Amino acid sequence: MMNKPTSSDIFDINKKTGALILGKNRLEDYATKYLARHCKEALETPMPLPVDEILQKAKLTVQEVSLSRNLDVFGCCLLLDGEVEVYDREQGTFEAVSFTAGTILIDSDSEAMYGEGAKRNTLIHEALHWEKDKTFFEILAVKNAAASEKLYPIMCRQSETFYEPPEGKKTRENEVKWLEWQAHRLAPRVLMPFEMFKKKALELIESYQNPQNDILPSCDTLIEDLSTFFIVSRISVKYRLIEVGLLDRISNFNDFDAVFSEINNSKELVALTPVEAYQLMNLDSSLREWVSGGQFVFADGYFVLAEEKYITAKEDGLHLTARAKKNLAQCVINIHEQKYTTYQNIQKDFLGFAVLHKVEGIDQRMLTFHPKYQANFQYEADDVYSTFRDHILAYDTNEEIELVKRLSDPTTTLCQCLWFLMERRKWTYPETFYDNTGLHKNYHGKIKNDKYNNMGTDVLMAICVGLKLSLRIVEMIFAKSNNKLNYYKDPDKTYIRILEFMPGISLQDFNGILQQTGIKELGSTIKDDSN
Repeated sequence: MMNKPTSSDIFDINKKTGALILGKNRLEDYATKYLARHCKEALETPMPLPVDEILQKAKLTVQEVSLSRNLDVFGCCLLLDGEVEVYDREQGTFEAVSFTAGTILIDSDSEAMYGEGAKRNTLIHEALHWEKDKTFFEILAVKNAAASEKLYPIMCRQSETFYEPPEGKKTRENEVKWLEWQAHRLAPRVLMPFEMFKKKALELIESYQNPQNDILPSCDTLIEDLSTFFIVSRISVKYRLIEVGLLDRISNFNDFDAVFSEINNSKELVALTPVEAYQLMNLDSSLREWVSGGQFVFADGYFVLAEEKYITAKEDGLHLTARAKKNLAQCVINIHEQKYTTYQNIQKDFLGFAVLHKVEGIDQRMLTFHPKYQANFQYEADDVYSTFRDHILAYDTNEEIELVKRLSDPTTTLCQCLWFLMERRKWTYPETFYDNTGLHKNYHGKIKNDKYNNMGTDVLMAICVGLKLSLRIVEMIFAKSNNKLNYYKDPDKTYIRILEFMPGISLQDFNGILQQTGIKELGSTIKDDSN
C-alpha cells in the first residue's frame, strides 16, 4: 500500500499566483531539473559549476553595492524593473536606487567577509529566483498596480538561512517567504548535485584510505578538498555530506566530533556576562553593527530588541519581560556556545564569525555570533528605538524634567544637580554613596555641601554609572561640568560604548569590562580627601 503524499512531496505551481510549490522531499528533483536545463554536464561528472556562464546565458548582470549596515543582506535579484535601498557606509544612510530587471546585486562587503564560496551560493540563489519566481512577480505586479502598491525584490538574508515559514498560512507575505526558503535550500543542491557530489566524496575517502597514500583520513581534509573542488563554503559541504547520506562513512574519523561540533553540539541563545558581551562586540564589526543600529540593549545576559514589550526598567537596571523570556528567539541576538578542539582549518570554518574562547580547566568552549543564526527581526522604524532607548532608564518622568531644568539653569551648580538625583535615589548616607559608586565617603559630603564642582571625569563617571543614568543624561551632566567627553579616545570612548550598549549595568559589571580592556576601574583608586 502506497503512503499518502504529504506537503513535503509536492512539486507544483499555484495556478492563481504562479508561485512554485516545492516540498522538502522534492528539492533534489528541482535541482536536477534546473541543471538539466542549464548545465547538463554537472549531472554527468563531478565539476565546479560554471556560475558566471549560467548567469551570462540567462542574460543576468551582476553589480556590487552595499545592501545592509550589518551585512545581513548578501544579495537580491530584480525580477522586474524597480528600486532597491542601497546603503552608503560613509554617510550611514540608505538611498533608493533604480535597477532594471535581470540585475543581480551582491553586497561587496559581505563577499569580502564570507568568501568566494558564499558569493557563488548567492549568485545561484538569485539565478534560481529568476528561473522559478519571475512569473509570480509579474502576476503580483499586475495586482499591485491596481492597488497602487509598490513591489520590492526578495532580499537574500543570512538571518533567513535556517528559517522555515509556517505551513498553511495563506498570505502573500508567507508565500514569498516560501519562495525564499526554496532558494536557500536549492542553491547548495545545484552547486553540489546529489550523485556527483557523493561520487566525488567517496572517491576522496577511498583515496585517503589507500595504504599507498600518505594521507590520514579526516573530516577536515575531506571537507577542505570538497570545498576547494566545488568552490563552495565548508559549512555547505558539511550539510551536503549529511544530506547525501555519508555521515556513517565519516563518523569514525578521529576529528568528526570536533569538525561537526557547530552542527551537532552547539547550544543556542546563550546568556552572556557583561564582560563576555562587550568582548564579543569588540571582536566583530558585524555584531557591533547589529547592536549599534540602536535596536538592541543589553539585559539579563542578552542583547534584546529595545521595545517596551521585551524590556522593563527597574531600580537595579534593565530586565527581560516575561514575554521576552518566553520568546527569546524572536527578540534577542542568538549567541551560540560549543565545545571545541582545534584542527587545521578551524579558522576557515569560523570565517565571518565573532568568536570568544572560554577555557575553564580542561573544558574549552567557544561563544560565537553569526548573522545566519539570527531571527529575521521585525524591526520598527529607527526613531521608535531611539525614543525608547532615550527614556528606558527614566523611571520617573517628572524627575527627568526637573533634572533637565536644573542642568540648563546657569545658577544651579553641578553638585546641586547631582545631589538632587542622589536624594531621589536615597543616597543620603555616605555608606550608600560608597556602595553604589566605589568612591570615598568624603565625596558624599563635598557634593552635598556644593564643594566639589571641579570633580574629574573618573569621579563624575563613577557617580553617573552608580545612578544608572542613560547616555543621553550622562552627556548633559558632563556638559554641565568642566569635563568634556572625548568620543574617539579612551577611556571616554569605552565609557560611552558601555553606556550606549549596556545602559543601567552595575558599577561592578562596568568595572569588569574596564579591567578586561586595560582601563583603570572607576572608584578603584580614589583616595581619602578630607580637604
